[in-house]
Amino acid sequence: MPEMENARLSIVEDVPVPKQLLATAKFNSPWEQVKWEKSLPQNDRTQPQYSATSKQNQSGGIVRSASLSTRRVARPRPATRPQSNPPELHSWENIRRSAFLKPPATVPENEPITPIKESFISPKSTPTNSQFNSRRSSMYEVYEKAKVRGVALHRKYWVRLLFEYSLYTLLILFVYFVLVGMPLWKGAVWWLYWVVQTKFVIQGGYAITIGLAALYAFLPLLILFEKDPPPKPEDSDFDLEKNDSNVKSTALIIPCYKSATIIGPTLKAALEIFPPKNIFVIANGNSETPLDNTEEVCRPYGVNHLWVPVGSKIVAQFAGCYAAKGFENVLLIDDDCALPPNFPIVSDRLNGKVKCVGYTIKSVGPNSSKGTFCQQAQDLEYKMSGLQRAFFGKLGSATFPHGAISIWNTEFLKQTFYEHPGFSVSEDWFFGDSCRRLGGRITMCSSVFVETETPSSVFFSGSGSRGGFGEMTIFQQRFKRWNFFFVVGMYYDLKYIMTSWKLGWWEIGAKLCVFQEVYETLIYLFAPFILPISFIVRPGFCGILLGATIGMYIVNVIIFNEIHLRLKKERISWVVLLFYYTFYKIALTVINVVSCYWSLYKYARYFAKRHPKVIEDRQAIEVILSLEQEVEHSTDENEEQLLRAQSENANAYKRLTLTRVGPDTMENWPLQSDMEQRSAHDSHSSPWI
Repeated sequence: MPEMENARLSIVEDVPVPKQLLATAKFNSPWEQVKWEKSLPQNDRTQPQYSATSKQNQSGGIVRSASLSTRRVARPRPATRPQSNPPELHSWENIRRSAFLKPPATVPENEPITPIKESFISPKSTPTNSQFNSRRSSMYEVYEKAKVRGVALHRKYWVRLLFEYSLYTLLILFVYFVLVGMPLWKGAVWWLYWVVQTKFVIQGGYAITIGLAALYAFLPLLILFEKDPPPKPEDSDFDLEKNDSNVKSTALIIPCYKSATIIGPTLKAALEIFPPKNIFVIANGNSETPLDNTEEVCRPYGVNHLWVPVGSKIVAQFAGCYAAKGFENVLLIDDDCALPPNFPIVSDRLNGKVKCVGYTIKSVGPNSSKGTFCQQAQDLEYKMSGLQRAFFGKLGSATFPHGAISIWNTEFLKQTFYEHPGFSVSEDWFFGDSCRRLGGRITMCSSVFVETETPSSVFFSGSGSRGGFGEMTIFQQRFKRWNFFFVVGMYYDLKYIMTSWKLGWWEIGAKLCVFQEVYETLIYLFAPFILPISFIVRPGFCGILLGATIGMYIVNVIIFNEIHLRLKKERISWVVLLFYYTFYKIALTVINVVSCYWSLYKYARYFAKRHPKVIEDRQAIEVILSLEQEVEHSTDENEEQLLRAQSENANAYKRLTLTRVGPDTMENWPLQSDMEQRSAHDSHSSPWI
């Protein structure tokens, strides 16, 4: 009985109390604090005894933690506890009952004990319930902040209306009183005409403008595309285990919207590289239930499927990052991107300051055809853009990876969501801006061209199979979406150039690339004034200069086509190059100029409603919390079944984090190749699909 009285009631008393925990204690007087500290267990006195016990245990093959001892030390238990502030000081009994610490009965005597301090602070320790609860509680904190922030960002209807029409009024006043001025005074346009006519040297001004354009156009031609990766042998069988070993650290995330008609070929191509468990189709839309049968289309392929009831690509990507937890890297692609069979996973390049690698893309028509002249012109444009980004990626950092495909470090990508302003338009551009401001470089992989179907015409809708948000004309694509943030983007670019220095020496090349965007936008904004005035003042010289500029760009694309694309066996036909591409680029220039002024008009309505960041979006955080709760449910109630499933079929256990689709029976498989049937059959053999 004396031994029982002196025995400890909780193993927690053997754990050293952190100073941070002591700092949270509150007392009514200094002597109460001294008395309480003296009553705490003297862990340093137990170390010699533990040390001797440890040596004895080692001879018996048992290893015990240095942070937690199961040996009960016979030392008198303190008779009293401080009772001055019970609400602030949780009792030892409450801590013992928490999920972070377990009573002695739950720790087998014949197994080693993981140090408790590791489960609290070590990022390399195996995930436990305590760490999961900690992550979940932090996400709940984000959720609560999002609810508060949502209320703060909400504007009443009359406020939005006042904001919108106030901007309209300011625009009208600016056009009249600043630009026109007549008959009250001479406006800025008149003074611009006077400067060009009397003071401005047109030849010198155009020499600087064309010189900068030539520099940005011809410098990227100094490098070549990377060599093609080794082709996949056609006569070899599809080896899922070998494929899994090559991509085991990378998840493929495919956000999609009403993509049932086009997601099938994308998944078919992806399964040549990724096992089904690595593929996450994140369907989204503003509806509680799916908007089409994308889930049924995904079923035969055995991939992961998640429905996100928020119509936003960036929210779908945000949910995909958390759905693919456990993967070190994520590859983001559009729903119409067909990965080539020899597609390289360049996750080894994600080291140091390189946090994102984009891929060069190519434009195709339906069923991977060359498509119309418009699609072939876009093909040339996309490939030139890829070489330019590869060039600036070597100098410092590309401005942003193409939204169609890029690979990211998962944890860093999550950080970018905290910096991303949350705009649903041009979300890929803001990903690049956030990446660079966080100190991450963006480079390019140019060894392959990833296919993506593009609009088939410039102004009038043609044939095509683009689904979801896929526009059928270039005008709709660029005028309404791509160019929307051209003017606002100048603010972010200038802010980055002036304030961001986290890339070190790499900032020089990165800022040169960013300045190109500012320079081009300024040309678009001033072109409606400078060009007419220049033609009025010096029509002959300006006509010759305009023709020389067009000729310079033709020479540029000929060199690119005959050297760079010839080496890649991706040349464009001369008919498209000489006759169609020139008029195509002129049409795009007009679209870009007009879209800048159209966006200035549309900003009034767009910014009348305040836009939260992704982490401030209550609905987006609710999606993440639902995923976390599903993980907890599968961990608590199905732990034994989960372990058994991992041992029986390692390809299935990650699907427990998602709403899953499973393959149908053999009779209903819409797959043609033996490879696809084997892949689906492997998934079908698991009871957890």
